[in-house]
Amino acid sequence: MSLEGLRKLFAVHAAAMVLLLFGVRAWVSLSAISPEQARVVESVWKEGARVGRRVREANEAASPAPGGTLVEERIVGRGPLPSSRFLFSLALVAGRDGVEATLEGRTVYATVDDLLHAQAYDHGASFFDPSLGLGVHHATVMYLLARELGSTPAEVEQRARLTRVRFERRVPSTPREVPLIEATLTAEVVTEGVREAAHHLARAVDAEGSFRYLVDATTDQTIPGYNWPRHAGATFFLAQAAARLDDPFVRHATLRAAARMRDDFLVGCGKERCITDWEQADVGTNALALVAFTELARTGADRSYVPTIRTLASFLRSQQRPDGELMHMYDRATGKPVDVQYLYFTGEAALALARAHRVTEDPRDLEAASRALAHLARKSWSFFGSRYYWSEEHWTCQAVDELWERAPDPVALAFCRDWHVYQRALQQSEGDSPFDGDGSFGFGPVVSPRLTPAASRGEAAGALLAVVRRQPSPDRAELAELEGELGRAVAFLLRHQLVPGRAPMHLLAAPERARGAMPGSAVDWQLRIDYAQHAGSAMIRWLELKADATRSR
Repeated sequence: MSLEGLRKLFAVHAAAMVLLLFGVRAWVSLSAISPEQARVVESVWKEGARVGRRVREANEAASPAPGGTLVEERIVGRGPLPSSRFLFSLALVAGRDGVEATLEGRTVYATVDDLLHAQAYDHGASFFDPSLGLGVHHATVMYLLARELGSTPAEVEQRARLTRVRFERRVPSTPREVPLIEATLTAEVVTEGVREAAHHLARAVDAEGSFRYLVDATTDQTIPGYNWPRHAGATFFLAQAAARLDDPFVRHATLRAAARMRDDFLVGCGKERCITDWEQADVGTNALALVAFTELARTGADRSYVPTIRTLASFLRSQQRPDGELMHMYDRATGKPVDVQYLYFTGEAALALARAHRVTEDPRDLEAASRALAHLARKSWSFFGSRYYWSEEHWTCQAVDELWERAPDPVALAFCRDWHVYQRALQQSEGDSPFDGDGSFGFGPVVSPRLTPAASRGEAAGALLAVVRRQPSPDRAELAELEGELGRAVAFLLRHQLVPGRAPMHLLAAPERARGAMPGSAVDWQLRIDYAQHAGSAMIRWLELKADATRSR
């Protein structure tokens, strides 16, 4: 992370602490409502749109919902709302709280489902990028209430009496599943999670081999933009899943996505060849493509990728500096590497070269992977105070595992162990926040837990667990900690996967197209291909370790 990035991190942390004080004050002021006094907001949803609403008392009979999905949102708590827009946006717990508005004797609601459907949660303010925010979007709440009242947002804000209300959702037509926690995970449940995630991504691969990269699940609209490193990473997971599930549908999608990179974008990069669709090539795309191609060759899905594996490994080696670090860009116009560094790329390259060596058996690949890993563990994250901070090291830990049998690096292993001690300190337990966050990784009760950090930490925990298990005398306490870290992360991911019975699929315009996806969080339903990739790979790692443990008994 750059110094500018650190300054932003400090600013966000300080702001979060201030916001936390205000947020906790609002949360503790909630007054519970007895079940017999509770009001129920009934909504009927059809094709991702609300087509009916009725507010009834708890003792009244529910309404029929012909041609739609009836959803009951019971009010279980009430509390004040600050008049300040800034504090208002922080007073609602994302995914649990909505707003009651009374104007001229009429009372209406913006329920949790309304706010989810409008994607109002965690969009009150953003810091690093638009997908990472906190607080409810005040203007959206005012608009929703005004629409219910037949008024204007300004009038609602100025004249309506606004109350914070907590809801509990019930969909009468949907059977409730057994709660997914670490203790209830089974190979069957996790395998089905892998299958759902893989089928979601496979459906997203078009005839030319490109993914629907970013989708708004509530509208089923594709959001413009593309990212080739994530294309490559998603292809890798599909290759893993195709082999594990022996699924032709997933395998065919994998081969289309892989061929898109090899056949359409493998171009000359000086004396080497690399994958890019413009005048600069990046190490991340080529490293993850190499990982994907190696998986295809290793599993026997398509051995024709072996020559390309050698080609990409040679390109990555040509980008490596004498100290083991890689120059992360290559300028085709000048024919020279560009010595800049970006998050993840060196770890991805270390893993890619280590995996490629299994296919190429070229000692240069093993040596380059070892030097890249040594740089990550010893030099890459060094500045005054760096012992108190960590970068993103999930690819690093996977490289440690991949290299351990052929080129073990005890310093890198210790580095990965220390990183996981830090990560476990951030892993949330039930009750740590108002969210369903057990197994997630976060910084407190202000921001909804994101799924991808849990997925990537799960991948890394599984990698370290695999190495520790192979030690002559493994520490049983460490084994238990790593098993718990991975298992709780996987359970968290499965609880929030978009599948019937767990997610509110009635809010989606095309639930079958979104089925199996991993959202950004429980309240952020932008679907990006790497969300499913990391989650699926973490689940596969859990299944591999579970099978290994069963065989060793």
